[in-house]
Amino acid sequence: MNSTTDNTCIEKNSYCKYGAKTLLKILPTLEDQIEGVKEGKDIEYLHKMRVTSRRIRAAMPLFKGCYQKKHFKKWLNEIKKVTKFLGEARDLDVQIICLRDYMKSKPQLKSNSGVKLLLDSLVSRRAKLQATVVNELDVLKNSEVLQDFEKVSNQILTQTTNEQSCLQEQIEEASGRISIKLEDFLSMENCVHKKDDILCHHQMRIRAKWLRYTMEAFSPLYQENLSKEIKLVKSFQDVLGEMHDCDVWSQCIPKFADKLEIKEAAKQKSKEPTLNETETLLEFLQFVKGRRKKYYEDFVKLWDEKITKVTFKQLRETITGMRFTNSENAARAALLNPEAKIAVLADVHGNLHALKAVINDAKQRGIDIFLNAGDLTGFGVFPNEVIKLLILNKTVSVIGNFDLEALEKHEKGNSERNLALKYTIKELSKPCKEYLNNLPSKIHFEVAGKKLLMVHGSPSDIAEHIYHDTPTSRLQELAKIADADIIIVGHSHEQFLREIENVSFINPGSVGRPYDGNPQAAYAVVSLKPFCVEFKRVDYSVESAAQAMRKKRLPESFAQMLLNGLPFDAFKKEDFARKLEMEQNCLEITESTRKVAQKYRQDTNHSKQVRCTALKIFKGLQDLHHLDNPERCWLECAAILHDIGLSVNTSSHNKKSLKLILDDTQLPFSSVERRIIGSIARYHRKGFPKEKDYNLAGLSKETKLKVKILSSILRVADGLDFTHQSIVEQIEVNVDSKKISIECEIHSNPSAEEQSVNKKKDLLEEVFGRQLVLTWRKN
Repeated sequence: MNSTTDNTCIEKNSYCKYGAKTLLKILPTLEDQIEGVKEGKDIEYLHKMRVTSRRIRAAMPLFKGCYQKKHFKKWLNEIKKVTKFLGEARDLDVQIICLRDYMKSKPQLKSNSGVKLLLDSLVSRRAKLQATVVNELDVLKNSEVLQDFEKVSNQILTQTTNEQSCLQEQIEEASGRISIKLEDFLSMENCVHKKDDILCHHQMRIRAKWLRYTMEAFSPLYQENLSKEIKLVKSFQDVLGEMHDCDVWSQCIPKFADKLEIKEAAKQKSKEPTLNETETLLEFLQFVKGRRKKYYEDFVKLWDEKITKVTFKQLRETITGMRFTNSENAARAALLNPEAKIAVLADVHGNLHALKAVINDAKQRGIDIFLNAGDLTGFGVFPNEVIKLLILNKTVSVIGNFDLEALEKHEKGNSERNLALKYTIKELSKPCKEYLNNLPSKIHFEVAGKKLLMVHGSPSDIAEHIYHDTPTSRLQELAKIADADIIIVGHSHEQFLREIENVSFINPGSVGRPYDGNPQAAYAVVSLKPFCVEFKRVDYSVESAAQAMRKKRLPESFAQMLLNGLPFDAFKKEDFARKLEMEQNCLEITESTRKVAQKYRQDTNHSKQVRCTALKIFKGLQDLHHLDNPERCWLECAAILHDIGLSVNTSSHNKKSLKLILDDTQLPFSSVERRIIGSIARYHRKGFPKEKDYNLAGLSKETKLKVKILSSILRVADGLDFTHQSIVEQIEVNVDSKKISIECEIHSNPSAEEQSVNKKKDLLEEVFGRQLVLTWRKN
């Protein structure tokens, strides 16, 4: 959307005007430095231009929605290029200054010392890089990117809005943006006291930088009241930056020393006199490490001081506290409009994919008021990201029972629910925990002359379920307790509207965990005048959400819960029933599997050949593996499905076969059997099963061994039909103490098959501790 021409949302345009003003203040500073940078006499021009480019890069995403997408992307890419090539030059400038200062403090250093040679090398590189800097700046100037950016920003300023009435909206948006960056920075707390965690400290520096630049962009809205907080974050950024510079030195000095040692060795070989040039480099390295230690101590001292004192706490309270107040105030103000529409959400349960789809759907309907009836977390793998997205969209939320349990760490045992709790407790960042802690259990609004109450369970109890068929007598009791005309609830994951004696009970259904057999995300749209409730269902990539769960090694029942739109308890009963069916009626199961496989347009002749060969090998090795009918059925199903991934593409088709098996709800497998059969298909080529593989998570040690055995058989069976020509007509398997012999009766040249089996037999030989030997007999 191009907000320069869209006047349908005054608040949106007001925010865009603020963004345009902010960027227009920074852009000229960037342009003013160009000639000084090109001239190259004063490095401060380059330093100032680089910092300005970073400020622009930080500010642009804050106002992304205010510019046409194609223009915005082009401009941002150009600014990123500027930051990159200026960054390379600035880093060299800093290193050169550092070395020169060091050499001044060491007058005894000789002209051919390693430090001097390193300095000469850096000066040479910087001189060569100047030509690139000049060329890139000419490209930037000729592209007129900055001029176009300024032109469109000025157009945004021509929009008519009531600035004063929109100040609250601007502050609300700013609070959400700053809160996100604040949470990102504070979430790095665990690496503060790890002195050698270089990568983590580097990430923390970057997050401090983005937090500072974001606060600077919005500081005028707070009448410069964020100056103390900005100064504090800059202190962290500076000391972390000094640590980073030392870490860069610690990496580059040994590399340069190695080069000098090679040259030194060459001189000694030619009997030319030489000095130990690397000795002074090693002294410099020790100097750098000492500085790093000092800066790290300063950093820890600063952190420990500010994390406990009022200054640092105030930063959290100023932003997050304002966030809560402004969200509710903004919602209350918006609800004064009798024509307002509200998107009512509940039970997101950490499902970021579903939440994004619901928010996008609501916004496409022109809705930007979001109420959320609790349980932001649980089962889904993105609790922090869900909270951030809700904050960013100014959502007014109440806390849910699962959220409370996660905060109170009520998890015992290994039930699915407790596994979800353990995962959520582990994942939740400190800022997100604080956000949940600040959520109320109920919220009252005055809406178009009606009283509205939002709770998670019921007005009486956060954990009480209200269903579409809850007795009228109970609803009457709850209506009296609530003293409200409209009662919004969640918790039961059911979409319904119940009206009892002029009191409306609304449940929008579950965004992230529907229970009605429909995997689509659910929410409700509530109109005030006239009062109307519309229930919505939204498509989203359920498969991606399920795959994210698997990669976090959560139980397959969690993924199947999403794919089928059912509670996980349903899969416990179903798993048991299907396991019995697998043992007793494999023929019916494999027939159903073949029917599903047909839709993937696979090579049915090859599938049949591999299946038959695999079952013969399975039978021939019975005395070694001692597996029975259920395992035989797993192997048969895996053989039928092993190549369905080719319907996606040929690259890593075995991994794609696994994903299709896990995701296809038409396959007649329990959730555990999906992982087993999918894993057997996954390992029919290339890599062996590994403990880290997500598809093996949750399987017992005994089951993993079975997967390994059956995969090894399938690999050989697949190799025996490498050409897909079914040249092997019969096989006979013989076993002795040292080898497994497979005699193959064939009708044509088997060289390709033999080569393939020789590549794929390694797993079978490892599993059974015997060499596999093929013999061929022409029919």
